[in-house]
Amino acid sequence: MTILETTNLHSDKLNTMVRISFLSLVLFLVSFASPAMAQTITITQALSFGTIAIDNLNDNVRLNIRNNGGCNPNGNTFVIDPCSRGEFLLTGGPANSVYTVTTPATINLSGPGPNVFFVDNFRVRPNTLVTDASGTDTFRIMARLNPTLGENFGDGNFNDTFNITVNF
Repeated sequence: MTILETTNLHSDKLNTMVRISFLSLVLFLVSFASPAMAQTITITQALSFGTIAIDNLNDNVRLNIRNNGGCNPNGNTFVIDPCSRGEFLLTGGPANSVYTVTTPATINLSGPGPNVFFVDNFRVRPNTLVTDASGTDTFRIMARLNPTLGENFGDGNFNDTFNITVNF
C-alpha cells in the first residue's frame, strides 16, 4: 500500500513571529513481515502538527504530539490550531496475535529552501499491540517536530514519505 505524507507550511512574517501551518495527511508505505495474509492499514485520523507560530527563529523550537493527541510546545512555540496524533486501523491480521509497529528514527521534511524541519521521537501506542479474534486492532503514532536553528522558513509545502513495518 503506498501512502504519502504531505505537510503544508505557510509563513507570514509579523514582527518576529512566523506563522506555520502544518496539515498532515499521513500515509505510509507499509510492509508486513508475517504469513501471507491480506493485512491492511487504514488511517482513521491523520498525524498533524496543526498550526504554530514561532516567536524567535534563532531560539529552539519544539512541538511534541502527546499520547492523548494534544500538543506540548516549548516556550518559543505557540499553538494556533491543535495537533492530532495519527490513528490507524489494522485489519486482516492473525487472530489474537501480538504484533509490533516499527517507525523510522528521524525523517526530514523537504520543501522550499533547505530541509528546515525534521520529525523524530516517533512513538506507537498502546505499548502492547494485540489483534482481536477477527485479526483487527487500532494503534496510534505520535511524533515530535523540530526545526533547524537559524534557518529561513519559506512558504510552501514540506513533504516526505517514510515506511512503517508491522511484524507478527
